[in-house]
Amino acid sequence: MRILVLVNSFHTGGFEQLMLEIMRELGRDGFRFRICCLKEEGTLGPEIRREGIPIDSGFIHGTYDLAGALRLSRRLRGERFDLLFVEPGRNALLAGEWAARSLRIRKRMSAIHATRRWGRKRMFRTGEVRLLRRLDGVLLVAPTQRDLLVREEGLDPKNLDVILNGVDHKKFRPRAPEELPLLAEGPAPGEKAIGIVASLTPEKGHEVFLRAAAEALAEVPEARFYIVGEGPERAAIEARIGSLGLAGRVRLTGRRRDLPEFLPRLRVLALSSHPFRETLPISTMEGMACGLATVNTDVGSVRDLVVPEETGLLVPPGDADAMARAFVRLLRDEALARRLGEASRRRIEERFTLERTVEEYRRYFLRFAEGTTP
Repeated sequence: MRILVLVNSFHTGGFEQLMLEIMRELGRDGFRFRICCLKEEGTLGPEIRREGIPIDSGFIHGTYDLAGALRLSRRLRGERFDLLFVEPGRNALLAGEWAARSLRIRKRMSAIHATRRWGRKRMFRTGEVRLLRRLDGVLLVAPTQRDLLVREEGLDPKNLDVILNGVDHKKFRPRAPEELPLLAEGPAPGEKAIGIVASLTPEKGHEVFLRAAAEALAEVPEARFYIVGEGPERAAIEARIGSLGLAGRVRLTGRRRDLPEFLPRLRVLALSSHPFRETLPISTMEGMACGLATVNTDVGSVRDLVVPEETGLLVPPGDADAMARAFVRLLRDEALARRLGEASRRRIEERFTLERTVEEYRRYFLRFAEGTTP
């Protein structure tokens, strides 16, 4: 089966990394993917090429470049595809309609991995909702997300399906101290380390994380904090670390490709996101798979993943005081942190494995391409 994937770009992010894992696994089962990025190819481009997946970029040269769809069709002329998998944004949806007609792709689908867009009251404009309703299918990542998008965005429930995100629980797993290699820019063995893994963008709430870190350090001065990720807010975050007097106690590590080795060195993994965009966070799943206690803002569909007081702790979004109290509680009560971490690992094994996600995507694609049922 040949699937054309049409996106704006393929930058590093939780859902983008998951899609790469899905394409890698399905590629072993005879699926063939071709990626076209309307803008730049993004930070995951080199990794995609290493997997042998063709990727092209640069079809749109401006905000309203109507010729982009024509460039796309010309580049793909003569190629055959069974499915079009398109990003749920205006540019990609419009270009996807043109490409599907010109390339005679019978079935079109999308996946939505967010619940809000930063700086906007609604996630989709009226025209985007119409375009989404014309697709053959739209995938969502959590049941609560489905309810919200039907209720508040007007999506058609008849063409919505839910496939829960999943992580590779064999790669992300608890590790004994003697298993862990020495890491540059990583926690030392036995350190009371709290981390956050997220793009450095406003919706991820790093300001909340930093204020919580400052408060927690007043109670547990030996604690150390790690921020993993890159993005446009880096300079602002660095400045805030300085203004809060956190230099030397909060470290920005940049983007990391060694998370399976890095995460088990933490005591706690945090999610400080504001109630925009976040739905079923991959970073929280990866921490849970590693047996970590997690502290999460109660946003998006986090409750579909984290059971409060059983597999992790939830705090109100924007509440640095509550997050700081949760940090201190877990650093001081090692038995609680261990219990939550062990329960988190079991929950991932039971409901959120990569194998299950890949199998459900395989069935979903086959259902549309061959008229089969899952």
